[in-house]
Amino acid sequence: MTDKRLKRPLIWLMVSVVTLITLCLPLQTAEGFNWFTGQEIEEPLTEKDLQKLIEVYNTIQTDYIEEVDKKQLLEGALKGMVQALEDPYSEYLNTDESDSLNETVEGEFTGIGVQFMMENGQVKVVTPIEGTPAAEVGIQPNDVILEADGTELSGMDTNEVVRIIRGEEGTTIKLKVQRGSSVIDLEITRARIPIITVTGEVAEADPSAGVVKITQFNGTTYDELLEVIDDLRQQNVTSFVFDLRNNPGGLLDQALRICNLFLEDGQMIMHIEEGTGPVYDYPASDKEYGESQVTEPYVVLVNKGSASASEIFAAAIQENTDALVLGNQTFGKGTVQTITNASELGELKLTSARWLTPNKHWIHGEGVAVDEEIEVHPIYQSLVMQADEILNFGMRNEFVASLRAVLNQLDYDVELGDLYDESVVEAVKAFQTDHQLDPTGEVTGETAEKINQLAREYIQTHDEQLDAAIERLLELTEQDQAA
Repeated sequence: MTDKRLKRPLIWLMVSVVTLITLCLPLQTAEGFNWFTGQEIEEPLTEKDLQKLIEVYNTIQTDYIEEVDKKQLLEGALKGMVQALEDPYSEYLNTDESDSLNETVEGEFTGIGVQFMMENGQVKVVTPIEGTPAAEVGIQPNDVILEADGTELSGMDTNEVVRIIRGEEGTTIKLKVQRGSSVIDLEITRARIPIITVTGEVAEADPSAGVVKITQFNGTTYDELLEVIDDLRQQNVTSFVFDLRNNPGGLLDQALRICNLFLEDGQMIMHIEEGTGPVYDYPASDKEYGESQVTEPYVVLVNKGSASASEIFAAAIQENTDALVLGNQTFGKGTVQTITNASELGELKLTSARWLTPNKHWIHGEGVAVDEEIEVHPIYQSLVMQADEILNFGMRNEFVASLRAVLNQLDYDVELGDLYDESVVEAVKAFQTDHQLDPTGEVTGETAEKINQLAREYIQTHDEQLDAAIERLLELTEQDQAA
């Protein structure tokens, strides 16, 4: 394998740097990958080119109707240059965005330790992270964070909320929180919060099977995975489901080390191709990546939210072993990005290479096709009902489709579809009656909020796709034992 000299120990293959939790855990987007290519510039900027930029800048500074910030203009010019590439994975990161990315890479951040979702423009708590300041002061699931240090959060996007709530370690933040009909004031001291990327549990269906959930690949994921596997082995687990659904990717070095757990020395993990340049091979190597091995039977579970480094893992398993990859076709992110310090303003994240599967297949835009499809009910992709909008008879759209999916799964007499017909009106009236709401047959306000709540609770307590994967694992294990 050709040696590549790293500028810093980061090879990042991911599709967001901010975790956003909704009803069905959406995709997240971004990537980064650092190496030095040393290629010469074919068309360098000339003094005449630079003079054009200076002239535009000077004209804005002297003639624009309002006062303009120099840093803002420079940052805008840099972002605009990268946006001209029309590449969704290349971008100029300002210092705040760069810091957020680095926190993700390091595996921890400074904040209060709460997972939240944006629902109808409000910051709704999904859960406080155990052992964090948020949990210690008593923040609870379904709390709505109204204000942070006097700033109303309603209507903000996720990035704005994160920027306000996060801060320096040891500093305090005052929150106004709505819990039911009550509003309470809380003061919380920010702390370093570890990002846990691997969890494990013994399967309820059979104590010999273990479920290992890998949420992303950051700087601690490999060590976390070894610890979780060892813990499950001590609980007499003898087979595994490795769940990478909605895993957007992360650090390539972690993905390589984790792939190595399942492969023999010399088996190809992946290749990296620089444009029309050479192709670099990345084979499994205990000397390079560690001697630990997974020898138990296992299956891999993925879905359309599994991207980049997750797809490297899925493809390496699929093209090198007999283990099954189950679920749904993956996202299809086959490029890598270099991240370099461009100036004191931030960092440049630029697409610089493609990664290929062991068989040199480029999955970009296609994804990794699973060995066996496990379909899921549409409730798992349902949209959040908008409390300030009205859904009623005659409407046909994706929100109506989500409404029908939720009502169908909650055992109301309505089939899947996207038309708000008479059957939906009657089902909504029945739902409203069951939950002491005015039976109008329309979805808005309290009805929308109740539907969202029950859909979220159902998704959190039912995982049909995982149940099917465990069942398939047990079937395969029994077949191996019989043979």
